[in-house]
Formats: sequence, C-alpha cells, structure tokens
Amino acid sequence: MAVHTIDNDIHAVAVKDAENFEIPNNLAIPLTEKNMYSYHHEENKENTVLPQASLGILRYKGKEKVNEMNLVMPSHITGSPVLSTTTIMKIAKEQLLHYTSQNYDAYSIIFSPLIADLGPSPQVTEKAEFTLLLLVSAEMLTNQQFGRAKKLLNLCINFSFPTSNPVQRVVYYFAEPLRKRINKGTEIPILRANVDALNPDGMEEVLMDPRIDVIETEQMLPFRKVTQFTGIQTILDCIKLLKRIHLIDLGIKTGSQWTILMQALVGNGECLLELLKITAVGTSLIRMQEIGKRLTSFADTLDLPFSFKTVVSDLQNIKKDLFESKVGEVVAIYADSRLWTLLAWPNHFRSLIQVIKSLDPCVMVVTEIEANTNTPIFIDRFNEALFYYSAIFDSLETCIGWNHQHRAVAQGVYIGKIIENIFTSEGEVMVHRHEKLESWTALFERFGIAETELSHSSLYQAKLLADKSTCHGFCSLEMDGKSLIIKWKGTPIKSLSAWRFPHV
Repeated sequence: MAVHTIDNDIHAVAVKDAENFEIPNNLAIPLTEKNMYSYHHEENKENTVLPQASLGILRYKGKEKVNEMNLVMPSHITGSPVLSTTTIMKIAKEQLLHYTSQNYDAYSIIFSPLIADLGPSPQVTEKAEFTLLLLVSAEMLTNQQFGRAKKLLNLCINFSFPTSNPVQRVVYYFAEPLRKRINKGTEIPILRANVDALNPDGMEEVLMDPRIDVIETEQMLPFRKVTQFTGIQTILDCIKLLKRIHLIDLGIKTGSQWTILMQALVGNGECLLELLKITAVGTSLIRMQEIGKRLTSFADTLDLPFSFKTVVSDLQNIKKDLFESKVGEVVAIYADSRLWTLLAWPNHFRSLIQVIKSLDPCVMVVTEIEANTNTPIFIDRFNEALFYYSAIFDSLETCIGWNHQHRAVAQGVYIGKIIENIFTSEGEVMVHRHEKLESWTALFERFGIAETELSHSSLYQAKLLADKSTCHGFCSLEMDGKSLIIKWKGTPIKSLSAWRFPHV
C-alpha cells in the first residue's frame, strides 16, 4: 500500500464534517502471514504502520522537551540514545494536555497539520502520533462520544498488531478492551482478533495457577528474578537457625524458588533443621502434586528433612485449619503478586489477614505490582495502566524479543485479560486491581502489621541480580522507606516488602 494513498485518504476525509467521519476501507491492513513476515523482517528499516505526518498531531519545541523527561536510554547499552515505550506515551500525553489546555476539541486534534518534528527521529514522532490516536479515543469515551471514539479505536486496531513493536502492541491491547467497553454498553457483539483463538481459561484460574508458558516468560524478566531471589533471602535471614520451619506459599507457580532456599539451608554449615515443611496454595491439585514430587526429590538429594502439603483453595476461602500448623513450627508467608487479587473483596482480604495473623508468622514477604488501577475514575485507571503496561511491553521486547514462543500467550492470556478487566468492568466486577506500595503500607498498618527492614544481605542480592542481568542498565532499584522498588527504564514495576505481625 503506497504511503501517499493513505495520506490522501485521511486528509480527504478530514475536510468532511467530523460527525460524518468514516474510516476508508483501504486503511485496513489485512493480518496475513505474508504481511506479518514482511513487517518484521525488513532489514535496516523502521517498520511502520502509519505514514510520517499523516495524522499531523504533534507539537513540540524540540529535543529539550524529551530530555526534560530524563528517560532517554544510555547509548552504551543500545549504541545510540533510544526512547523507552513509556517515554513515547508520556510525550503523546503531554501533547494532548497541551491541546486540551488550549480548548481544542479532542476530535479536531487528529486533523491538525504538523508544524514541528519531535527531534530524536521521525520514527519516534510517528509512534507518538499513533499513541495520540489512542489517547484521544479514551478522552472521547470519557466524554461519552462513543461513536467517534469507536471509529478511532477501529483505526488503532487496523494499524496495530499484537506481535509488532512495543508501542503498537500497547495500542492494540488497549484499543481492543476500550472498543469492547463501548460495545458492552450498546450490546453490540464484537469480533476478536486471532490472539483470542487461544481460548484461555477463566481469569481466576489463570491467576491462581498460571500456565507454564506464562511463568517461563515472567522468569526471563529481570525484575522477576530480583523479587524472587531477594524475597527468598529475606525469609532465609529470618529462619536459617531454626529447627522446624513451615513455609506457606500463597501462589506457588513452579516452586523452583524453594530449591534455592533448600540449598542455602544445607550449605551454610550451621543447619540445625529437623523439618522444612512447605504448604502450597492453589486451585490445581495435580499441578501442586507435581511440584511437590519435584521438591521432595530435590530435598532427598540434599538429605534434607522435608514435607510438602497442598491447600486446594482460592484465597477467598482460606481457613486456618487448612494449613495443619504444628506446635514448635515457625511460620513464614510468601505472597508473590497474590494479595492484589483480593482488593475487590475487602471482607475476604480481611479474613485472609486474620488467618495469617492467627498462624503467628515470623515474617511475611510481599511482592506486588507497583501501579494504581484501583481508582473508580476510568480515565485515571487508563493513564496509570498505560504507563505501567508500556514498560511491561518494553521489557518483553528488550529481554525476550518479539518472536519468542511463549510471549504471545503471556500477552493474550495474562496481560491482555488483566487490561481488559481494568477497562471493561466497573464496581464489584472490576476484580483485577492493583495498588502502589504506599496503599499497601496504609492497609497493613490498619491491621497492626508492621513493615520491617530488608536485610543487607537481601539488598545485596537484589543489586547483584540487577547488575548481572542481561538487561543491565534498564532495571534499577530504589528504596521506598524500608521496602524495595524495582523499576524498568525509570518506571516502577514491582515492590518488595517484608512485614511482621503482632504476637497473637
């Protein structure tokens, strides 16, 4: 498709009454195997789906505006300065704010002529233009301009793929649920893209017992390794000289992290251990039994006294007697991105905390997503999710690459579903909510749970992992009070904190 043809089509439409705006048929790029291959394998070219200045929606004074954001990637890593996906989103967002502050009608922005380049490259300008289409769509949806919003969302979807560059992937996975939100209100059926042919299980099942390809994708990201190893070190610092240890994992996933702890327990030369018991919580008994067999076999090779128990339950229905805690056992709790799934049900969250308190743990290690998508205001959720998941897609591109066998599943089954719930659900049915560390701190304090210092050894472990990561320079660490924040190219991704309970 010739670039000038698309330009002509768009600008011809621009002169029409905006109310009658229709997307030309020849704007749709068919999602065929041939097109996908050509799109990703052209050598030495920046792949594009929108022509330069075709929408004409950016106004910037030059490179200094980008530099003010302080999110340009170091050249020693990439060979040349590269803007992160989140930075491009922020550029587009600031441009939208500039227009709205000048009382521009949001719809008219997309037809304004381009008067200045962004500075770093035409490709960055183009990506920001493409993002601005999505931002304008969200503004229109907020203002109940559903017809206009839907037409722009259709344009976003037609020009984006779930397997293209990070900006286009973000636009795709955001535009789809926004369109679904509109259709949900008007009861119009929606045709989904091929990614939904995966036919994923219910979201609750995905959260409690995620697919192995989702877990393996997550393991390739540096912030996952940092939180996992640092969390294990934090627990180890509390239990390493104890005789009977009971670890409760509220979402065990593969359980591989506990082999690391086992090795540390027998390798420090001071092991007084009489029993290490791990209780796994999940909804798939078969998967947990398989994990238990692997861990038991590994413990046997170390001559480590070991017991593995399962609790087949979601977190909403946890009871104390399910854990079979014995007198003399010291309990430690490991909650890896699990507590957020109860934010939609405060009563269930309160019940879980009461159960945990009754077990009198020596420590609870908590890892959570560092984003706030729990606000009742739609546009605030949109903006928060946009910047957060832009960083996630950026990390997938950098650490894994576009064509990895597991990435499409992780995007479509896990990330895509969470984004969809954030946008298409309101009130009690908006079950997939995240809060930032400050909110968790306030929440735990209301239950009398005190934040405790992360040890020097655990923080050393975190720094070592971040420095030795293949994505060194992109993953950074920052202390927030006593807790650790892991960032990707400046955007907070995960928080890691440790908590002590008052004695029962």
